[in-house]
Amino acid sequence: AGLLHPLVSFLISLSFVSTGSAACGIKSSRDMNIFTQFPKHMSSGGFLSHPSKEDRVQPKQGQESVWDYPRPPVCKEAKGRKVVLKLGNKVIAETERAWRMMETSHPPTWYIPKEDINMKYLKPSKAMQTTCEFKGQAVYYDVEADGKTVKMTGWSYPTPADDQKQIKDKFAFYINRGLEAWVDGEKAKPQEGDFYGGWITPDVVGPFKGSPGTRFW
Repeated sequence: AGLLHPLVSFLISLSFVSTGSAACGIKSSRDMNIFTQFPKHMSSGGFLSHPSKEDRVQPKQGQESVWDYPRPPVCKEAKGRKVVLKLGNKVIAETERAWRMMETSHPPTWYIPKEDINMKYLKPSKAMQTTCEFKGQAVYYDVEADGKTVKMTGWSYPTPADDQKQIKDKFAFYINRGLEAWVDGEKAKPQEGDFYGGWITPDVVGPFKGSPGTRFW
């Protein structure tokens, strides 16, 4: 029994499981350091236990707690919510048809329909592939606009898993590398670190996975 806990921890550490972003399990990469540094960041300072109900932020009217989200994740349409994504002065995407991927402890990842994205600004990246046990294999995109280039900041699932068909032909984006996002006129904040791709908006409360010690939340 004394060997079980270290062994389980080691196996989990190899999986790098994340459903909040595309980076569920690294399959191949020439820029792997982008995704391997952040789990170390989460592990720094030891491992924190899941926050108790008393330690969780209590949602007010109109708010959601990420600790009420399920695992495995669910994806639901954010009906009527306006999303604007920009790089510099260029609008990369604008939609009222976004979907939110929601998973325990993570701020939602927002998926935008291809039809509402200025695809001329997206360039396929061959540097990265990841596989998620829940969503399938992701492909990545650089965003080039307004004289700026942001590497591997967008991703999509061309052939998502059967129970995640809602995200087919939709794209998600990191907003911690140069892109900025507004939801209903409020600027979204990125989930901490470089590994996950959640957006923190005023209607979502934590604490959120991503800070030091939260690797196994």
